[in-house]
Amino acid sequence: MKRSFFGFIKPKLTYSAITDSDALPVSVEASKEIQLLLDTPLQSARDLTLSVGERVEAGQRIQVTPDARDYALVSRSGQITEVKPFLGMMQKQMTAVSIAVDSEAHQAADDQFKEISKSPDLEIAVQYLQGLPGKPDFSPFLDPDSLVKAIVVLGIDQELLSTTNQYVVKTSIESIKSGIDILRKMTGIQNVVMAVPEHLVAVAGAAGAGVKTVDSEYPAAHPELILRHVLADELKGGDTTPQADAAFFSAEAVSAIGAAFNTGKLPLEKLVTYITKNGARRLVSVPVGTPLTNILQAFDETIREGDRIIFGGPLTGVAVYSTDHPVGADTDTIMVQDGSQMPETADAACINCGECVRVCPVNIPVNILIRLLEAEQYEAAAAQAELDACIECGLCAFVCESRIPIFQHIKLAKHTLEQMKAEESHG
Repeated sequence: MKRSFFGFIKPKLTYSAITDSDALPVSVEASKEIQLLLDTPLQSARDLTLSVGERVEAGQRIQVTPDARDYALVSRSGQITEVKPFLGMMQKQMTAVSIAVDSEAHQAADDQFKEISKSPDLEIAVQYLQGLPGKPDFSPFLDPDSLVKAIVVLGIDQELLSTTNQYVVKTSIESIKSGIDILRKMTGIQNVVMAVPEHLVAVAGAAGAGVKTVDSEYPAAHPELILRHVLADELKGGDTTPQADAAFFSAEAVSAIGAAFNTGKLPLEKLVTYITKNGARRLVSVPVGTPLTNILQAFDETIREGDRIIFGGPLTGVAVYSTDHPVGADTDTIMVQDGSQMPETADAACINCGECVRVCPVNIPVNILIRLLEAEQYEAAAAQAELDACIECGLCAFVCESRIPIFQHIKLAKHTLEQMKAEESHG
C-alpha cells in the first residue's frame, strides 16, 4: 500500500466488505503435486513415519515422527515423492512433504475420522481438527490453568483486503451453527460470541450465539483489541477474580468443524482471498498444499523480475520467493505486488516525528522501541519499550516518514528473544 511522504492527518484504513456483487469463488485444483509443511524439523527426526513411495489418502493425518505434536491432513490422495527440510519465516526449521496427486477419478479417501466422528470430544479435536482449513487451535482448552470462559468466532477478516471469513459467514451459517454446537459440547463452554462487521450482524444472528459488532477501522478485528474493546465487560473479573480469557476461532475453522461432524468427512479445501497485480480481488477455493503457481495459471498472472508475492495482508504479510510455495491451512490472503508499484523502504534514521506513536493502537512508545531494536538491544526493548505488548498490526511501518521497516524489526526481535529463552531452558 502506498501513501504520500508526509501525512497531516491520522490515516484511517478500513477493512474490505464483502458485497452481493462479489463473484463466487474460483475452484483451482492442484494439477500435479501438493506440498504440506510441518513444524517438526526434519534434521531432528530420528524415527521418521514418512517415506518416499508411500501412498497416502485424502483426509489422512501425516506427521514427521510418531511423537510429533503437529500434523497435516492430506488434501488429495497420491504418492509421497519427497520429504525434505524446509526453511520458513525467520529461519524456522520445518519439513516439507511433496505428494504426486492421483487423478480425480482415482482419488481415495481415508475413513478413519468417519468412524470416530459420532462422539465429538477434545481428544478427537486435537487428533484431527487442528489440520482443518482455518487451522483451529484447541490448546487453550487443554491448559489446566486456563481461564477461558468464552469462545469467539471471528466473522471479520483480520487482514486488510481479505474477505475470506466474511464469505464463509454469508454462505455457510448453518455449518457455523453446527460447529458452535460441537465446540460447546467438546469444551463445556456455553458462552460463544460471533464478532462480525456491521453488515453481517443479521446473518450472524442465525448461528445460535451472541453477536458483537466490530468496527470497520483497522486493526479493530485483532483478537487483542476485541478482548479490550468488545468483550471487556463480559470477561471482567471481580475484585479477587482475574479477568477471564477467550479462545478465538475463525469463521472458516468453525464452519469446517461443523461440516466435518455433519458429514463424517474432513473438509480439505481452503478458501483464499487472492489479490491480483492490478488490484482485483477474487476468492479462490483450493486443496490445502496447492502450489501458488496453479492459482497464478488460473488467473493468467505472470510474475516478472521485481514483483513480490505476499502471503497475508499488505501490512503484515510475508514475502515468499517461489511460485511453488503451497497454500497452508491458515492462508487467508495472497497478493501479488507489481514491482513498479512497490512501497519504499529505507535505512534512514528516525526523525522523531511521532507518527508511529500517534497511530499505535496499544500506545507503545514506538520511537523509543525502534532505536533499541536497530541497536539489537532486544531485552532492553522488552523491558523498557513494551515490545511484548505490540500486536504486530504494522501501522507504525505504514506511517513512518523515514520508511523504516519497523514491523520487520519487531518480528525479528520477538523471534530472537524466543530463541534465547529456548536456549536458556535447554541449558
